[in-house]
Amino acid sequence: MAILLALAVCALALHEEQTAPARMLGMGSAVVAAGGSVCDVPFNPALTAEIDRPTLSGTYSMRWSLDDFREYSAVFGVPMKYANLAVLWHERSVVDVYGERTVELSVGRNVWRDLSAGVTAKLLITSAPGAELWGDPAYNGPTYTPCFDFGLLYALHEKWRFGLATRSFGEPEITLLEAGTEGEKLGRQIALGSSWEVAPDLILAADLLSDEGNLEKWSPRFGMEIKFFETVSVRAGAKSERLGMGAGLEGDHWAFDFGLLNHRWLGNIYRFTMTLEY
Repeated sequence: MAILLALAVCALALHEEQTAPARMLGMGSAVVAAGGSVCDVPFNPALTAEIDRPTLSGTYSMRWSLDDFREYSAVFGVPMKYANLAVLWHERSVVDVYGERTVELSVGRNVWRDLSAGVTAKLLITSAPGAELWGDPAYNGPTYTPCFDFGLLYALHEKWRFGLATRSFGEPEITLLEAGTEGEKLGRQIALGSSWEVAPDLILAADLLSDEGNLEKWSPRFGMEIKFFETVSVRAGAKSERLGMGAGLEGDHWAFDFGLLNHRWLGNIYRFTMTLEY
């Protein structure tokens, strides 16, 4: 029964916004146009074009009240002559029950005036050893499938930015806890976003996302960030019926962020992101 419950919970999270960084989480996960760090690249590949120096970022998540749950990611970005590059590793797993791992390579550059574009090649690795143990007839073993993300970022002027991103098109079909054999492509999404720098120390952001695997249903996200003395940030936001909040500290070559997002049934998500710049 414990394995059955764990698999059901994990199925709800299948490739769900792979370890969104703490800043994004605190702003209600509104990041398509408001992203400003290498750790935001997985949510709009066009943000790769904004990397201006070698940067390493890591995120760790404490999620739900599920024993042996692990969720973390690491991203390294570097500016290049013709296009900027970013490499990511992400893992979300429950020991001996379920695991999903993602390897990404993102390329982005400015393509015309204030328009940037980016593309991400991804390899998704999904397995459910718990399904094998339980004998789920719909589970066909681990999958290794490539897919792609594409993103655009346009600065209308220095205060307004707009973004467009597609996510996980080509994702593998995974079926768990069903008697049939047809899977679901849960991760496919289209995301639209905008951000407005109201003042040098205040940013408002809004995203509109299709549901994972369903391009006919959309949901909004809203977030804000206030910065004090160019060092301390306070954030708040909403993702559907879930509320987020967070804070951050930053220096010339580093940043530390904390984010929290509530969940009605599965408890709070606590997330920490550390970023180092050369």
